[in-house]
Amino acid sequence: MLNGAQLADHLHKSVFSITFAGNTILPAGTYQAPYIHNIFSIHYIVRGAGVYVMNNVKYALEPGAVMVFVPETTFEWSISDSEDVEIYHIRFDYRVCYKEKQEWISRPSDSWLAPLRGMLKTVRPAEVRRYFDKVFQLYKAYDPLSQYRCNLAFRELWLSIIDNIYEQQYSSDVDSAIRFTCRHIADHFQSPLTVEQLAKKVGVSTGYYSRQFKRLTGFAPKDYIIRLRMTKARDLLESSGLPLSDISKLVGYEDEFYFSRIFKRINGMTPSSYAKQSRKP
Repeated sequence: MLNGAQLADHLHKSVFSITFAGNTILPAGTYQAPYIHNIFSIHYIVRGAGVYVMNNVKYALEPGAVMVFVPETTFEWSISDSEDVEIYHIRFDYRVCYKEKQEWISRPSDSWLAPLRGMLKTVRPAEVRRYFDKVFQLYKAYDPLSQYRCNLAFRELWLSIIDNIYEQQYSSDVDSAIRFTCRHIADHFQSPLTVEQLAKKVGVSTGYYSRQFKRLTGFAPKDYIIRLRMTKARDLLESSGLPLSDISKLVGYEDEFYFSRIFKRINGMTPSSYAKQSRKP
């Protein structure tokens, strides 16, 4: 799979020629037997359900997905019996053409896009669809100015796809960083923990860290820490028989009375009441 930077560099050095742009309905219940797809093309799934099979790899169609084809792809598809599939599809050809050290370099694209073949899931599908529709509308007008705009819109479409790839890769990196701090919290819940320290561990601002943490876990970092500590406290109250002052320290609170207030706020009763209730036969 190409990353966003590799794709941007390649497309920056490329010249495109659009050979067709259309909006098509694939009827419910239809099937296309395998054939060799010998052109570059890109599809956007507007609606419907079905399956594309590309070089024996199955892709369940879903609205908002982008499908990339390269020459010499064995392709077949089947559409669900319950609904049609609507797609935008653009066929194109292109060459790599750029200037390097005062010399123009021009060569065939070959199979450079092959690692991208298959399904790309978009982060902002409405934006990607808008560019597909723009290319489609401009392609239908055959005057030179519209064709020039069509080619510009096609480059904008690729730019939008690059942005979506960047965003997914960055989001994946951020999610991994948040999960790392969740493990750190679980391992060090007895220690003083601040949002500032956790954000610093993964190299992002406190505000951004807090927003992404809540998106991933459903809780603000402080609430997540408190709830984890209260879970550990309930376990100790149920099974350990330790004094409340010791349990308070074991879950990260030096002040027993502050611990009791937090415990009551979260659990609806004091730690002592919870311990008595949990020990009833």
